[in-house]
Amino acid sequence: MTKVLTDGTTKRGTMADVLLVVDVQQGLVEALPPERRTSFVDTLKNLIARARSRGTQLVYVRHGDEGLQEQTPAWHIADAIAPRDGEPIVDKHKSDAFEETDLADVLAARDLDHLIVCGMQSDFCVNATARGGVRRDYRVTVISDAHATYAGEGRSETEICNDVNRDLQAEGIGLVCAAHVF
Repeated sequence: MTKVLTDGTTKRGTMADVLLVVDVQQGLVEALPPERRTSFVDTLKNLIARARSRGTQLVYVRHGDEGLQEQTPAWHIADAIAPRDGEPIVDKHKSDAFEETDLADVLAARDLDHLIVCGMQSDFCVNATARGGVRRDYRVTVISDAHATYAGEGRSETEICNDVNRDLQAEGIGLVCAAHVF
């Protein structure tokens, strides 16, 4: 597979999986109901531990805007799943983690082309990043039970997450549950 970098150069090589952890930031996680927060973070901790033990690379994405002002405690990646030295963090200001960021370059430099996506918020950044990856010719799999959001507009979080999963699958994006990854 050949990837075109933002500077116009291309990179060809053997490509591999990456666990892409989208916007699991302290302020967003703390806003989840306590029981959901615990189950979501535990799921992510287990995924990350399995990915690391298998040698799968991790890339973290961090959103910054008015609600998550940069350099505030709420903006930092949640402590329970914090990146280790050498695990990159891509900062973004749009829902799609590829838009106006160096994510494609980070992935290309590590020969990564299969995005295994988890994180927050299901109906915004997880959805937009998964679709953005497909538009950029990455293989994309979303971990169906490892993304979270907030109830709203008369719908529960479960309903919203299920709708996101169904819509992504209808677009041809792979879905897998956390127990079957790594």
